[in-house]
Amino acid sequence: MDDIHHSQRGHQQRHWFTRQDLRLAVVTGLSAGLGLLSPIPYGYYLPLTTTAVLSSTYGNSMKLGIQRLLGSLMGVIILIIFTRGLELPLALGLGLALAITRLFGGILGLQVGYKVAGNIIVMGWLVHEQNATVWGPIRLFWTGLGIVISLWASQSIWPSRTIPNLHGQFASLLSSIGQELINESSRLKQQFPTATSPKQQQAIRISLQKQLNAARQQQVLAQMELGVNPEQHPLHGLWCRIDLLTSQLLTSLWAIKSLTMPIQKPDHIKQLHYKESELIDIMSNQILRISAELKKPKTINCQEFNPQAMLEIKTLTQDYNQWLEQTTEGTFTTDIKQISKQQVRQIILRVTLIDYIRSAIVEATSPHSKSTITNIHR
Repeated sequence: MDDIHHSQRGHQQRHWFTRQDLRLAVVTGLSAGLGLLSPIPYGYYLPLTTTAVLSSTYGNSMKLGIQRLLGSLMGVIILIIFTRGLELPLALGLGLALAITRLFGGILGLQVGYKVAGNIIVMGWLVHEQNATVWGPIRLFWTGLGIVISLWASQSIWPSRTIPNLHGQFASLLSSIGQELINESSRLKQQFPTATSPKQQQAIRISLQKQLNAARQQQVLAQMELGVNPEQHPLHGLWCRIDLLTSQLLTSLWAIKSLTMPIQKPDHIKQLHYKESELIDIMSNQILRISAELKKPKTINCQEFNPQAMLEIKTLTQDYNQWLEQTTEGTFTTDIKQISKQQVRQIILRVTLIDYIRSAIVEATSPHSKSTITNIHR
């Protein structure tokens, strides 16, 4: 029965057409009308270009458009050279032209473009030989216009939600991490803290890891939206910073959760835990504010975080820059005979992990150059 219901739900979720299909139909139809009404001949190449180039993502459309434009340009140049310059016999000239097209296509790394170039050479030589010098540039014009229309449509008419979805997933993950840190802070304040069961800890860990994996898979799709050389795009650098931050936060969070329950005696250890709790609360607030900034449409439109907001978030912990040294010196210069060596190691490790989280947030909210971001990602 479950399999039947599952197949029925899957069948119900199938659509006869998507918004991308409707966008392609509308843009191609309007392009066909424009091409037919235009006084410039050969207008039918405009809808042919939009049909071939317009894809579900801006990045794919950009790649296809560049391939088609380079192929068309190469085909027109080779066609004019062979038909008007060399004037070779048809069999010999056409064969040499196609061979040169394949050669230059391989050099330029064209996967689709060389086929377009070959089609232009064959059509121009066999069908438009008498006016090849006119037909070739006009076809190149319609191809360029079709590419421009396709790129505009991919960003303006029902644009892909891949990038906003990625920001939402990263923001949700940061919110979950911030909430877990708040839980750790409350345990540090409790006189008799209760331990989380291993089963609950495993469930939390699996849930957060699934969110991180889903965000990384979504990031692969979002990369396609950035066009050519996505590694040089500002959003790529922003995603690398957030990915690095979430990885550092999760690693530190797992390590903190693996420690034994905090002790509340003697008094200076209890005071230490209160200081730790105060810093964790501040860091949780920082993480939640970063999450909120990530979800804002302005972050996507500006392709970076709001510098003023990041500076405000960063300065929340500026009074804790020397916190690790001051805390360890102030705590362990007093008498610690009541504490076992194992407990001392646990206390030092917790303080160190908390300070590591503070440093990671400071790094993520600091201005980054493109070279620094690229090196971190690698």
